[in-house]
Parts: sequence; structure tokens; C-alpha cells
Amino acid sequence: GKVLDIQGEEPGLRAVASHYATGGGRFWVTTHAFPQTASPQAEWVTGCVGVVPAAQNEEAQAELVKMYVHPRLRRQGLARRLAALPEATAKEWGAQAIDLWSDTRFVEAHAFYQALGYTKTGETRDLHDLSNSTEYHFIKRL
Repeated sequence: GKVLDIQGEEPGLRAVASHYATGGGRFWVTTHAFPQTASPQAEWVTGCVGVVPAAQNEEAQAELVKMYVHPRLRRQGLARRLAALPEATAKEWGAQAIDLWSDTRFVEAHAFYQALGYTKTGETRDLHDLSNSTEYHFIKRL
């Protein structure tokens, strides 16, 4: 139920590594070969996550961003391993907390974040994007 408008809303996705490096962040991608596909030797992007210094947040000094896992690989531990990367990086930066924003429609993700120790703050934000997104705010003490 979401629209991906790379040109208008996510131009950083065109050059992910340099986009995150320029902003002082980091970004990780996982790949996987699906043998049942037309090209079984091809590697598909199956997960990603990033971390950036938190903007204008007095509580958290780092923000987990763009956490996605391919539906066929969910509930196998990949997301948990991916989530550990921004948290470890935030600790390296000396952060006492890390936060994230998650679309209100991603109910399963909210349960996952809470299982990892993130707390829903009650704060929301409207993105005014093509998907008409509203996001919940979560924070985790490190």
C-alpha cells in the first residue's frame, strides 16, 4: 500500500553508499539467491538497514532507518541481525539511545521493534508523501 517515488521522495536511494556516507551514516544490504527463480544464480537484495546521526533529537543520538527484509526471509533471524548493526554503530558513536520511525501500517514491524526493546513514544508524524504516510516514533536505550 505504499508508493516508492525515488525521484521525488527518496533520491538518496540512487546512490545509497555515498548518500549515507555524506550524512555521516552507514547502510548495510543483504543478498540471497532464490533457486526457484528464472535466474537461480542471481543475487537478490533481501534486506537492508541504515543508521544516521539523529536530527534534532535530544534523547537519541542515532536513528535506525530503512529497515526492510524480503517477505520470504522474515522470521528467520535476518531482521534481528540487521537491527544489531545500527545499534552497535550507535554505541560506537557514544549514543545513549537510538530511535526510529515506522509507518503506522507496518503492524508486524512494530511488534518486532518492541520485542527488540524499542518503546513506542506516542509521538507521530505525517510525511505528506504520495503514500499519505503517518509514522510512529520508537526509542531504545542502549
